[in-house]
Amino acid sequence: MNSLFTLLSSGEPPIEPWRRQISGVMGSTSLACWIVLLMPQLIEQWRLKSAEGIAIGFISIWFLGDVFNLIGSIWAQLLPEVIFLAVWFCIADFLMIFSYMYYTHIFPKSHNKAKKTTHHKKSVSSTHSDRERHATSAIVDTEHTPLVPNRSHEHHHHHRRRSSTLTDIALDPEYHSIFTKYVLPILFVCATGIVGFYLGSVIPDENDDPTTPEPIPTPDIQIGPQVMGYLSAVLYLGARIPQIIQNHQRKSVHGLSLLFFLFSTLGNLTYAGQILFYRNDYNYVILNLSWLLGSLGTIFEDSIIFLQFYIYKDNNKDEEEEEEEEIQAATAA
Repeated sequence: MNSLFTLLSSGEPPIEPWRRQISGVMGSTSLACWIVLLMPQLIEQWRLKSAEGIAIGFISIWFLGDVFNLIGSIWAQLLPEVIFLAVWFCIADFLMIFSYMYYTHIFPKSHNKAKKTTHHKKSVSSTHSDRERHATSAIVDTEHTPLVPNRSHEHHHHHRRRSSTLTDIALDPEYHSIFTKYVLPILFVCATGIVGFYLGSVIPDENDDPTTPEPIPTPDIQIGPQVMGYLSAVLYLGARIPQIIQNHQRKSVHGLSLLFFLFSTLGNLTYAGQILFYRNDYNYVILNLSWLLGSLGTIFEDSIIFLQFYIYKDNNKDEEEEEEEEIQAATAA
């Protein structure tokens, strides 16, 4: 999630147009990934009404990394769009932290209080209507008991949940295919990035030769942004460790959004590609090494989390079944 500091050195060959174009497409795709990155995880926590899957150390350290990234962006006087994106990172991180605090501390208290109030009202009501309920219980059972227990209701409920609307996909992801849940969103984000690049590209002047390589600018190298870049890279690399440890201790990734980590991997991959396709000479790579380490390093750590998704997939199914049983029991009560 680092911003690309254009730190270039003098005396290097001009950039070929095709490299510049591929770099631009990858940068635009990376930007699209960063914009929607945290949305799947926020939706998952809202769906489960729980944030137990996410590690507070993960989002806290990540937030610090984005803060250093913002400081470096402002310090280097980057483009307003880059600074805006860095601000968005911090806002999105704050929303994630707020969601964690809400579902960990605030929601359980208000939910338990509401349950106690509802249970008390039901107890009082059942005491006053005890005779009437016993007198009509046989009739009610006869009228409402289906000939084939629950199968019609289950079939209707199952059919309803297979709707392809965005709401149903978010609320009931287990009833949708892998293509609908993961492949389609990734394709949409990639298409958005590509279209955004070509729509935002500057129309070349008629007198310009599109085959002529663009000369490389030679701004001064700033030590301050470099320091911020390495600090943010270290924080990004360290942020995944608490999450990996928590997944191992719980033997589960229940409550984590796989799409969140897929967007992260795609965003970091296209971000590194943006740098390396633009130029890959020694001086340029060294100057951008901190941001390359932050991106490629987190891809390696995300691959460990993907492996945990695979290893603990059966445990996730068990936890989802237990949650459904608790919801049904709460509804029946």
